[in-house]
Amino acid sequence: RLSYYNEYKSYLRMDSQLKSYKRRLNEATNSLLDNYNAIISSLKIDDETRLTATNQSFQDSYEVNVRCTNIIKTSESLLHLISNLKEALIFQDFPSINEGVASQKSLLERERNVMNSECNKVKEEMQVLLYEMESAYYSDNV
Repeated sequence: RLSYYNEYKSYLRMDSQLKSYKRRLNEATNSLLDNYNAIISSLKIDDETRLTATNQSFQDSYEVNVRCTNIIKTSESLLHLISNLKEALIFQDFPSINEGVASQKSLLERERNVMNSECNKVKEEMQVLLYEMESAYYSDNV
């Protein structure tokens, strides 16, 4: 029961985190779109303005700068969100990590077995050669 409860609790935590990521993504995307639309609308020329052309130009320039700053902040927020998603994927994807470790382990075990068999072959060849050398040496000396 405790294992099931812990798994359920983990699922709820992950589900809550995913909902939070989706909400942050939607907010950031909407903010980017709103700021971009505001920049585009501020660049339209209005003939019926009460402000002088110079004042209107300064006001439009200031608004564009503010909106660009908002876009940059939102983009940085999106980059941070992407970083959080990558971390979550890395830290919560234990089955994939375990599978990678298991495959690496089996690969290394196969290589070890091949090396052991090669070493055994070399050992047997050396034993045969040593025996032949000893028998040749002792037969010449006798």
